[in-house]
Amino acid sequence: MKVTTVIDRDIDERVEIYARNRTPLVEQIEELVSGYGVSITGYSHGEITPLSPDAIIRVYVENNKMYASTEGGTYQLKLRLYQLEETLGASFIKINQSSLVNKAHIKKFSSSWGGSMTVEMSNGESDYISRRQTKTVLERMGIK
Repeated sequence: MKVTTVIDRDIDERVEIYARNRTPLVEQIEELVSGYGVSITGYSHGEITPLSPDAIIRVYVENNKMYASTEGGTYQLKLRLYQLEETLGASFIKINQSSLVNKAHIKKFSSSWGGSMTVEMSNGESDYISRRQTKTVLERMGIK
């Protein structure tokens, strides 16, 4: 793989990847670049906390409010799910209409008799994977 770096103070920063196929290396580069310098603001008990994407385990909607789970607790977010999906980048996977999960914090997948799947996270939380998202989730994890 060839790497070229051009330093020019007059242009906007960007990263372009040219590859024959989508490989684990390409995905790692995307995850690294998409999460660089991103911080999400979380609110909990009257305190405002900056959250790095690496610290966020799961983002979900509950009672029409957006929340982020971390090892340190749960924080309310002001952004919408689609905004978080764009902001958090390639290291997060949409598993259903109201949840995103961090690939790095996935502990295991389970399937039930009816064919539905659930994902268990590193903090013990679990959520269902919608049938519509199952194929995408498995592909993004390199399973299928």
